[in-house]
Amino acid sequence: MSDEQLKARIAQLEQELKQCHAHDKALGDLLEKKLNEIYIHYHISRTIGSLLDLQEMLREVTGIIKSSLPFEHVSVYLVDESKKNIDLAYSSGLDLHEKVTLRIGEGTPGRIAESGEHVHIHDLSVFYETFNDFIHYPGEQKHAGSYIGIALKVHNATIGLIGLDNSSRHGLSVDDMDFMAILSHQLAAGIEKSLLFDKIQQLSQHDGLTGLYNYRVFQERLRQEMVRQGRTLKPLSLMMLDIDHFKQFNDNYGHQAGDEVLKQLSKIISSHSRCNSLDACCRYGGEEFSVIMPELEIKHAVSVAERLRTAVENHNFTFMDQKLDGKVTVSIGLAAIMPGDDQTAERLIKNADDALYRSKRNGRNQVSYSPLPSG
Repeated sequence: MSDEQLKARIAQLEQELKQCHAHDKALGDLLEKKLNEIYIHYHISRTIGSLLDLQEMLREVTGIIKSSLPFEHVSVYLVDESKKNIDLAYSSGLDLHEKVTLRIGEGTPGRIAESGEHVHIHDLSVFYETFNDFIHYPGEQKHAGSYIGIALKVHNATIGLIGLDNSSRHGLSVDDMDFMAILSHQLAAGIEKSLLFDKIQQLSQHDGLTGLYNYRVFQERLRQEMVRQGRTLKPLSLMMLDIDHFKQFNDNYGHQAGDEVLKQLSKIISSHSRCNSLDACCRYGGEEFSVIMPELEIKHAVSVAERLRTAVENHNFTFMDQKLDGKVTVSIGLAAIMPGDDQTAERLIKNADDALYRSKRNGRNQVSYSPLPSG
């Protein structure tokens, strides 16, 4: 072999060696990518399996995804029960301070929910020129970059979507969309599990007819507030409320009308107390209700009870869009624990009950109270 042939052969071998190195590197990079994807799948599966709270689960899962995909903002929308709207269930990196609800078909999230198809926008500047629309929420600031929107499906039905964006053009690739499409099945299953858990929690804690807390929660909350009262030495009041002549009402109008009265009364109780913050509004049983009122002295509890009693007396109760004849009234009993009192939950309930029956004996449609003595 001549020197020229030898040099050519060496050059050829060097080129083949470079190609082998490049091939090995490509295989190594692909293997590393696949191992990372397997790790993310495993990590997300463990997270979904261990967490039941929807917000916590979404926060953890999106954090895991962020270790692999370079997104900067994320939004997760879920289809509501009416199947006409989507509600923002979770977001990160977005300047949002209020609830966001979109119609199906509205904006990029609404179109994904409507079509059930994934979306990849490699250049948002072109998207804005074409659609003049939004990717996460109405009124958001338009910016350069890329976006991936993935439909979340359970049993081939779209239950929501996840949207991710990056500030760089082509920052999120088609491969990234494919990866998210695979993850979407796990994420959708995790969301469905969390929603089912929330529904079970609701059913186990709330009265099915009125939506107020049930008797079991009443007992738990009262004991919790008793412990807190003993620690903070702040007052604690308890209201017991009963509908006057309710058996007679059911006999005259039927149990369906009676159920409607209970539901309307529950709304009045909620609107005249702090049910959305401090108070615990409960259906104690039958036509009897209770309101646990932390940090409220008896004199203020009496004012609340009187306003509630008056509101019930003046309310026009209806059934099947027809006004019911006669007035619906309630009798109310109150009891309280003041700083320095040493009492049990059972004793507080008995004192409120005694006050309630005193209202019944004295003519009904009135408020009575029993401040607990010290010692």
